[in-house]
Amino acid sequence: VTSRSMPIIVPEIETERLRLRPLSVADADEIVRLVNDFDVARYTSTIPYPYDMQMALDFIATPEAAADAASRFIDDPEGAIVLGVVLKEGDQLLGCVGLQKTPEGPELGYWIGRDYWRRGYASEAAGRLVRLAFENFALPELIASAVTINDASHRVLEKIGFAICGTGEIHSRAQNCHLPVIHRRLKRNDWLRKIGRA
Repeated sequence: VTSRSMPIIVPEIETERLRLRPLSVADADEIVRLVNDFDVARYTSTIPYPYDMQMALDFIATPEAAADAASRFIDDPEGAIVLGVVLKEGDQLLGCVGLQKTPEGPELGYWIGRDYWRRGYASEAAGRLVRLAFENFALPELIASAVTINDASHRVLEKIGFAICGTGEIHSRAQNCHLPVIHRRLKRNDWLRKIGRA
């Protein structure tokens, strides 16, 4: 648990194979390469398709992608934090993971480039961000949603402990239409029990 009077800077967070770190302008080319892929963008709500360099630069320049985003996240009712997901070996960008405060609660989101699918990177990165949310930010719960036919994302959310709590719709910018989603929730107390610290 952190003190609200003390700023939280998240320069890097490590997992077994990954580092979660703030994005930089140097990541723009790789973000474009990874996200300008319809199969990556199609099940997200916020990623447009096609995706170009200016979009990447604008994304990197957002307050949620800044190194001090974690400090603002605590007290800002609309706070957000986005971190790049990179391999420890070589600093290769694989995708992004983030938290966004919404009226329904803090929401976990992530995307991983197609070249890195089916290797457990999404679960590893998202699971580590859940830990940050519960240990450092002391959030009482997190929410997440996945398009009903996005089986891979449902497996990620189930693996890290999210339970189904309803259904709804999102607007996909890539597809310019509404898509059905399954909403999920993970309570901090359930997460603590799962990791043996309740």
